[in-house]
Amino acid sequence: MKPQLGLRTHGAALALYAVLLVLPTAVLGFLQWHHIWNEHLRELGEVPRDAEDAGLRLRRALQEELDRLVAQESARPFEHYARYYSPDTPDGEFALLDSPLVRIERPAGVLGWYKLDLSDPEEVQSEVYAGANASAAARAALEVATTSLASRHFDNLWLRTSMPLGTSSEELALSVRALAASAAGADDADCLGAEQMSIFDPVHSVVGDFSLLAYREDDGVARLVAHRTVLIEPLPELVGRGECLQRLATGRRIVQGFFIDPQWWLTDLPGSLAVRVLTKRERLVTAAAEAGNAAYRAQVLPIADTGFESENDADAALGELGVSIDTADIEARYRERSMRFFGVALMLALSLGTGFVLLLHSVRKDIEQARRTENFVAAVTHELRTPLSTIRLHAEMLQDGWVKDGAQRDEYYARIVRETGRLSTLVERVLEKARLSSGPSRAQPGDLCAELARHVEKLHGWRTTVDQDLAFELPEGLPHVMLSGEAVSSVLVNLVENARKYAPVDTSKPGWEPILVRVRAEREGLALEVCDRGPGVPEAERARIFDAFYRTGDEATRSVRGTGLGLHLVALQAASVKGHASVHARDGGGALFRVLFPYASAPHA
Repeated sequence: MKPQLGLRTHGAALALYAVLLVLPTAVLGFLQWHHIWNEHLRELGEVPRDAEDAGLRLRRALQEELDRLVAQESARPFEHYARYYSPDTPDGEFALLDSPLVRIERPAGVLGWYKLDLSDPEEVQSEVYAGANASAAARAALEVATTSLASRHFDNLWLRTSMPLGTSSEELALSVRALAASAAGADDADCLGAEQMSIFDPVHSVVGDFSLLAYREDDGVARLVAHRTVLIEPLPELVGRGECLQRLATGRRIVQGFFIDPQWWLTDLPGSLAVRVLTKRERLVTAAAEAGNAAYRAQVLPIADTGFESENDADAALGELGVSIDTADIEARYRERSMRFFGVALMLALSLGTGFVLLLHSVRKDIEQARRTENFVAAVTHELRTPLSTIRLHAEMLQDGWVKDGAQRDEYYARIVRETGRLSTLVERVLEKARLSSGPSRAQPGDLCAELARHVEKLHGWRTTVDQDLAFELPEGLPHVMLSGEAVSSVLVNLVENARKYAPVDTSKPGWEPILVRVRAEREGLALEVCDRGPGVPEAERARIFDAFYRTGDEATRSVRGTGLGLHLVALQAASVKGHASVHARDGGGALFRVLFPYASAPHA
């Protein structure tokens, strides 16, 4: 295989890998990340809308609670807002009873009730009703609030104009008895009893709807007031009657209502409603509180949003609240998705990278195998052509009778036999490789040194130098190892032949050393070592030198003949007896080839 073809094959494989795997994976990864990012932006974009929706739910809940409270108080009769009242009785008997507002339990959120008689601007009459079991402090606070409200009514134009009748006022026909009882004192019972016959006549009255006011006292105390105005028409026909009735002769203007607890309305109620109407990620915060990690906060004004009238913007903002949406869960989901995405991306990158490395290694290995196969074919071609040419040449010369001398004829026969042996050896090595690659091990316990000694004379006879180029160190009495005759013969012959090819002994040089063949005892077994004083084997090639057909250099320019099978057969034969082959640098220069034969049994200490 030419280098250019190898590069083209290499590049085509990598390009195909990128097109079929890397590119689709990258595109799908980008689309998935784009989806995750857009989903994150969408969730963040929905935060303002969700916060406003949560704020709307809270405002509605507040409004419903306020409407329920106002409707409950609107159903309370006019005459209950008085110190005394005179209920209808089956027998028509007249009686003055204490107002029910001093006996009932105050509803949640109500501090107490009040009545202001504004008929005489010079003398405003006020009454308070604190309900059952009210403490003295609570009653005193209620009286202070009512007195302040009465005085502010005339001093403050805004408060005075904020108490109209309203467009939905209701016209009622109240009895004189009910009106007189609501204005009666403790000593009016006899008067009302004497006038009993004339107090059942109906009187035209107008009762307004409850309106809501929010203001602050001079000392900053917040007041939340629900009030309604009641107008009673003048009754001039009552002039000259008893004092208990003459009060009604000029008509009456009365303001009734109740005080709402600011703590309940501005803090307690929103907190309890938030638990019911807000989701886990929606949070109720005060105006002064930090919104934390909230991306948006919807404003909720318990005063301005629920119909309270206020004197100024500061009063309208009393108890300002906010509904924030904590984006921590959104960010947490985004981080989780991102980590999951990048985790998968990392695994894919590792998988693709591993695949790329394996593909690269496989392509390089295939190219290298192809190159070695090409070298092997070239070597085999050379190894076959040379002996065949020699055999044919000498055979033709003998056939044509060119050789007359008997000694020369014998030499030609010897050459034919030698070259035939080379061909036989080449064929045997190829067959040996195939047999060792697939056949089972036939190792048996044996004496390694004795088996090696059987080949010493043959190896000496194959030398190409005048002097002996081999030296043997074969100790006696060593433990038996697992071996086979074929394995020992093949390992020894191939290692010696390899040393003679690549590190031949030059006996003409002073201080020359023969190739040393020795056996040494190791912990795992006996090591057969073949040591030379040649150029050695580069460290980078030591792991590959036992591969099939591997030879350094180019077969076309290599001067040393060979097929690249010798050392590979050594490795295969070593593996067939459960041993292994290796090469090392020899102390003092050269190479040391070692084949370890494992012990047949544990060696004696």
